[in-house]
Amino acid sequence: MKPSRRAFALALLIAAAGLASPAEAQPSLTRPPWAGAPPTAKGNAPLPTRADTHVYLLRGLFGVFSLGMDKLAQELAARGYTVEIQNWDEAETVIQQVAARASGGHTGPVVLIGHSLGANAVIEVATAMRARGVPIVLGVTFDATEPGPVPDNVAVFINFWAKDGFGRPVQAVPGYGGQLENFDLSDVPDISHTSIDTMDRFHQFVITTLDSMTRH
Repeated sequence: MKPSRRAFALALLIAAAGLASPAEAQPSLTRPPWAGAPPTAKGNAPLPTRADTHVYLLRGLFGVFSLGMDKLAQELAARGYTVEIQNWDEAETVIQQVAARASGGHTGPVVLIGHSLGANAVIEVATAMRARGVPIVLGVTFDATEPGPVPDNVAVFINFWAKDGFGRPVQAVPGYGGQLENFDLSDVPDISHTSIDTMDRFHQFVITTLDSMTRH
């Protein structure tokens, strides 16, 4: 673990002692303009199915501070998506899984979602997929702590973050032609690094976005 990650781990353990419950008052998130025109739709071609849409979720530190990822994974699986969840330090496993499935002929959408260190890993995986020529239809991060630039193989990227000592806005590589949305939740009461991924309102925002890109 790099020194910065060790410092982050210590700070997060301290913060966890005062873990906040999900906020009652949450901001109104308007639908971005791209949500009505799914980027996966090509002409009159049908949208991809949910079953053919592979969603990979990445937890944060120790896998115990990202319980919202587990809940979101359950919600997506219940809607028919193909879902897998890993810890942030298993990013290489996700890279190998996505690459192997692409080599095996899978052409359905690939979606990456992560919290904290898992959010950083989302960009790591997406960047590795760019080198392999694999597109990412949707990336979602909750409070990325040291995010790299979003690569240009990601069609849509949504970052939920707050000025809580950990979260950062996300930027893209120069010339990025996709849709990048940073939602600053710093003024929302009770938002913390350890609760931001648990908010049902944000889960529903992600689900609605993904549903607009797929079909049953």
